Amino acid sequence: MMDWKKRITKISFKLHGWLGLMAGVFFLLYGLSGSLLVFRHELDRYFNPELHRLVPRGKKISADELYRMVLHTHPNLKKLVLHDFPRNKYDSYEFMLYKRQQKLTDNYLYYVFVNPYSGKILKEGGYNEFSPSFIRWIYTLHYSLQLGIPGMLLTAIIGLVMLLSLITGTIIYRKHFWEALRFKAGLNFKSRRTGISSLHRIIGVWALLFNMLLFFTGFWMLREYFSPAMWSLPKQQATFEVHANIDTLVTLACKTVPGFEPIAVNIPTVKNADILLRGHMPQTTNVLLQGKASSIAFDACTGKIKNRKVIDEQDMEERFEYIDYQLHTGAFGGAVLKWVYVIFGFTPGFLSVSGAWLWLKRKKL
Repeated sequence: MMDWKKRITKISFKLHGWLGLMAGVFFLLYGLSGSLLVFRHELDRYFNPELHRLVPRGKKISADELYRMVLHTHPNLKKLVLHDFPRNKYDSYEFMLYKRQQKLTDNYLYYVFVNPYSGKILKEGGYNEFSPSFIRWIYTLHYSLQLGIPGMLLTAIIGLVMLLSLITGTIIYRKHFWEALRFKAGLNFKSRRTGISSLHRIIGVWALLFNMLLFFTGFWMLREYFSPAMWSLPKQQATFEVHANIDTLVTLACKTVPGFEPIAVNIPTVKNADILLRGHMPQTTNVLLQGKASSIAFDACTGKIKNRKVIDEQDMEERFEYIDYQLHTGAFGGAVLKWVYVIFGFTPGFLSVSGAWLWLKRKKL
């Protein structure tokens, strides 16, 4: 009688093969697109120099004026974000708009770059448009397969499938783990099949923890789409314009909280919602909590500070939400860490292709 360890291994082997075949294309797609997105900000600036090498001409137009211009020319929004302040006098403003969807499969993300000297829109478009911003198209492809809300749910499910594939792979190759980690599992190139098999095993072991981290964090970011509430489309309504002055709020925040670094402004488009100035608090030293994890909330009508949120002082659940994003994107380190993410990001694609090839060879198809 087959003992329970052999039985589990046999079941895991079959399941591992079928999971790889069914979702292999998605593993390849997410791995390649994710690797590209690690450097998305750098790539975006490199391929769009006209947005970041402006010729300064006179006095800058205030962020508040630019916000109102964008709001009036782009109606029917459920949220508007001043996504990036200019880094220097040659840089432009970037606004990120969240449109109200007509259908569940509609894309809702839209971007607008504005010249701070002339108020002219330099570039705009939807994240579902391959041109003029390929990198933003890749971003939406990665998170939703360009399928809107159903695509986000599917991406979350694929994350769970990949985790199951990794677990079954761990069971299959558990005897080879320490050999591979200690570089004692040599490559066997007696034939093409043995060569690819040994590569599949060694790369799979070395990339195991990274891929588990990547696919779990990806699933966690999208888990809310399992809830029916996320499938309700927002009602169409008139866009609300805040009364408070955006520039005044930024100045007030920096005076009230010395050392605060403003990064983005969430500006509500419905009544009874707060303006949220997001950025970095001086007391935050944890690299996984860097960026716009903290915030200061203002009343949208009066401009008075309502509360401030220092990410370090929040409960573990809220801190984990932000850490999850940082771990998934590799945004908490420098260029070396990003290249590590890029290299390991290719491994799901390699494992899916090599695994499918080995499975087909085994079945002699």
